[in-house]
Amino acid sequence: MIHIFQVIGEPYKYEEKEFLIGGESYVSCFCSEALRKYIRESGGNVKLTIFVPESLLLNWSLEEICKKLNEKGMHNFEALIVPSIGEYKKDGGYVRYTGNVEAISTSIFLHFLKIRPETFYIDVSTGLNIYPLNMLEATKRYLTYRKLERLLQENSHVKAYTVFSPPILKDVYSYQVEIQPIDVKAFFSLPNANIDKIVRKCPESFRQKVGRINKEKSELKRNVRKVTEELKIAFNAIRLNVPLAFYELLDMNLPVEEIEKEIVDFVEAFLEPIEKEKLMEGLPVDGINVSNIFYSTALYKSIQKFVKTLSKPEIEEIFSRFSTVYRIKNLGIGVNEYFLLRDTEQIKETMKRAKIEEGKEELFGKLKYGENFSESTSAKRNFFAHSGFLLEYTLLKVMRKKIYVRWLENKRPEIKSWLLDPEKG
Repeated sequence: MIHIFQVIGEPYKYEEKEFLIGGESYVSCFCSEALRKYIRESGGNVKLTIFVPESLLLNWSLEEICKKLNEKGMHNFEALIVPSIGEYKKDGGYVRYTGNVEAISTSIFLHFLKIRPETFYIDVSTGLNIYPLNMLEATKRYLTYRKLERLLQENSHVKAYTVFSPPILKDVYSYQVEIQPIDVKAFFSLPNANIDKIVRKCPESFRQKVGRINKEKSELKRNVRKVTEELKIAFNAIRLNVPLAFYELLDMNLPVEEIEKEIVDFVEAFLEPIEKEKLMEGLPVDGINVSNIFYSTALYKSIQKFVKTLSKPEIEEIFSRFSTVYRIKNLGIGVNEYFLLRDTEQIKETMKRAKIEEGKEELFGKLKYGENFSESTSAKRNFFAHSGFLLEYTLLKVMRKKIYVRWLENKRPEIKSWLLDPEKG
């Protein structure tokens, strides 16, 4: 299914024009409708979605708007309401919409998350400028999210395009339509996400509502914090080359897709305005933070898929699986492979020289230096300097010619604290 998205303005103002697409001519009141005809002629299955700014509902019902669009030649489409901001005429006076422009982009972004389009076009040729600009911003955030979902798998296939014509003028009939691909870069960094900060500053009139929403979704917020904490450990374990954390500390089995659906509902509750006389009061939503929350869940899902490929903490598997991850260009951590190779080879060399029974565990330090080995004076520094295989914390054993590693159980809480805050002294 190919999707086309467009924001409309006042529906009665649109007039028939000629749109030229791919060398073909299409007559329509809307560029998006012309594009739909063009794609259908190529055999594509297309769905058209119209975003309706809520300010239009001051003077028309949604049903009346859709009927007017039908009269203008647009049929078989979905109409969705998005937030407005600014002052608009009604009954000889004005109604003011408060909030912020981030509410617009966030609303559209959430819709993209719900329907997950794989190939889509955004028509930026119509609507007051803040709406197509925010639709473009929502598209970029969605593309970033989808790339992060497959960051360790390197094969996101989502495609998005902008569609635009020259400014539509009353006395000009024919317009050449331009279509341009949209692309974004997704980097391996830990999103700065905070489920408690959906709103930048809560107005007094919203405090009761915001308190109620937060109370109703307290379990969701706990689950999001679990995702955030586990992601932080996983992210730092990859970034700082501590592969054993994936076998010893991390489960990565939270139902993150279900959690995402609940987050969408949670955020949408904050987008609903409070109606007063000549005022539609909206909350100043922190759209960047909302995006970061979903970037976190997306990155979690990518790492979760990787974790499912892991089996046992055996030296050859550890090097094979994690060296593949370290080679991913977008991560920018290729040097980790050299350090991991050095440290796994050191373990293999130690086990060659050691005289240890099959299946018996022994501390790495004792196997390497004997009974009199001394512990590190700076355990945390040496831990990160040697791929997490700290001599006094790491147990080794041989089973069927394979070397298995694990940490001392009583040291795992300390290691977890290191991975949660690597820079702490």
